[in-house]
Amino acid sequence: MFKRLTRQEWYGAMVAVLVLGALLSIASPYFLTTGNLSNILVQASVIALLAGGQTFVILTGGVDLAVGALTALAGALCGYWMVKLGVNPYLAMAGALAVGLAVGSFNGYLVAFVGIPSFIVTLGGLTLWRGLAFDLTGGFDMAGLPAPFPFIGYGTLLGVPMPIVITAVFFVAMAFVLNSTKLGRYVYAMGSNEMGARQVGINIRWYKLGVYVVSGLLCAVAAMVLMARMDSSSGKMAQMFELDAIAAVILGGTSLFGGRGSIWGSLFGAVLITMIRNGMNLLEISQFKQMMAIGAVVIIAVWIDVLRRQHLLRK
Repeated sequence: MFKRLTRQEWYGAMVAVLVLGALLSIASPYFLTTGNLSNILVQASVIALLAGGQTFVILTGGVDLAVGALTALAGALCGYWMVKLGVNPYLAMAGALAVGLAVGSFNGYLVAFVGIPSFIVTLGGLTLWRGLAFDLTGGFDMAGLPAPFPFIGYGTLLGVPMPIVITAVFFVAMAFVLNSTKLGRYVYAMGSNEMGARQVGINIRWYKLGVYVVSGLLCAVAAMVLMARMDSSSGKMAQMFELDAIAAVILGGTSLFGGRGSIWGSLFGAVLITMIRNGMNLLEISQFKQMMAIGAVVIIAVWIDVLRRQHLLRK
């Protein structure tokens, strides 16, 4: 009924990271340093978390265009509660997670139960949630976040920066869910053949709602990591991050048509995008050309996905 990403395709994203790393090491003497490599992984952590949740959605054949806006909403509210209202940081963090789960549930309900296409639901959320973040916080930036945010952003665990640790923990959990649980099996089944999945008795609606809940939860986690790195929060957070998250999933080999993909491919896709930007910064290439490069890479990746799908359909 469904087909996961083959090993060769899964390795493709990893090989792309290694090849690009080798090329950038030749092009710049500053690339292959411990500090720069650690910086790349830390910078990739937020996009990776968003891409992880996005992977669940895309595997079902949907898309979540509102992950950047939801990240801003969860982060802005969390910072506002702590800095302006004096709420306990851990309660504020729990509140941010609740916001992510609530918005994810709302998106999932509209897609799975009402039948509105995911593109429309999340396109509306792209401005709705960011506008709500500005409105509820008065549009102010909240700087000087209390503990434990300095530790989350700049602390280490056994010498490993905390953003990397947090990302690793969540990716191991997501890999377990996709590979070893009923939700994971049904996610692939829905993306491969939704009608067939429904005919064999899978409750499509509830499992489809579930993937948007996962995406919403990861947005809230990403918001807290991003806040910790910035030592501030606002409705301006994570602008255009939804495009980077989708690009990471595509570059990682997950099919936009659903049913085929890997959570680990999305992780390497996030690292790849961050490496491209890091390398172009080291080579002093303008931001405008960086935008052009990322866009071109995404178009090529989608083109390859279309060609791969056409090849599989001919078999």
